[in-house]
Amino acid sequence: MLRPLITPLILASLLNGQFNHQEKMVFKRTLGKSTYAIELDGRTNETGFFHKHMDFGLHYPIKNDWKVGLKYRQMYRTSDDGWQLEQRPQAEVIKTIKRTKIKWQIRSRMDYRIREGKDDAMRNRTRIQLKSNNQFTRFKLTPFFRNEFFFSTDPWKYYINRIEVGIDLPKTNIGEWSIYYKYNQTLTDGAWEPAYTFVFKLAI
Repeated sequence: MLRPLITPLILASLLNGQFNHQEKMVFKRTLGKSTYAIELDGRTNETGFFHKHMDFGLHYPIKNDWKVGLKYRQMYRTSDDGWQLEQRPQAEVIKTIKRTKIKWQIRSRMDYRIREGKDDAMRNRTRIQLKSNNQFTRFKLTPFFRNEFFFSTDPWKYYINRIEVGIDLPKTNIGEWSIYYKYNQTLTDGAWEPAYTFVFKLAI
């Protein structure tokens, strides 16, 4: 029963303290046509453990491979004054396009950011995802690629680009592991600043 956990946990322990890494756990359940999910997330970079959040959301399918979703995220990040809270009500729409070899997904999300010590703000996150319909190698890995674009709304400005490349492992009795590399570029004072993270996600 523990065998599906061994490789990701070994990788996570090797990364601990050496590379930026992020651990995510997602619990999903269905009720009728709706899907409910709870997500737990922790992140560590060269400064230490700096980010944690929990969110709850639901998605409801509508015709022609469309879904709508409502979520609420409670997020904490470290600062000179300790942990700072940001609350994020979120609304999103998702379109799935199924092809023979690849499944496309386009997601557009609106965040309303309620921040301690800062003005409230709205932003848009639009993500394009490509995922193979086939598994590869004897380990039955499913590759995927994502590109997400972040826009502030007052004024409307493109200021973050995120690329994720990774694999889904086969489902087990415990759940499904995903391992991927996340590369961010953030526009700061007219220059794009890069950051990277290795992500370990378990969906149950």
